[in-house]
Amino acid sequence: MRYMATVVLVCLASTSWAQSADANKLCRLFTPAEIGAYLGATVGPGQGSGSGGSCQWVDKDYEVQAILTVVGPDKFEEPSLVKGFKRLPGLGKKAWVAPDAGWRAGVLLDDAAILVNLDSRKMNEATAVAFLQEAMKRRKR
Repeated sequence: MRYMATVVLVCLASTSWAQSADANKLCRLFTPAEIGAYLGATVGPGQGSGSGGSCQWVDKDYEVQAILTVVGPDKFEEPSLVKGFKRLPGLGKKAWVAPDAGWRAGVLLDDAAILVNLDSRKMNEATAVAFLQEAMKRRKR
């Protein structure tokens, strides 16, 4: 599943595609300090996609990153073949967490799928799940 993270990174790096945090509502859900607390590192402002479907926060060396993506429910994915994949009962219709390109987690809701990716040496399952749960709460505000 590193492929997904790579595609997001390549797309976000494109100047014609990238958007500032002010123009992307997902980037406004979290401050760089809040994302930095999840990652255990200092990150810059979020950079979003032109469609507003994702936001990425990175450190100055691009070694640590957080990605938040919200897509239609038909785009929900589960990397169930990844070693360490675990279902998360009680969150939406379906939810999961997996150690893949850092830690990833996702949830299927009635109107959307929310996917998060946290990549840093300090990541763990609990942090990925906490980020996913907080993203779910803030999206509803």
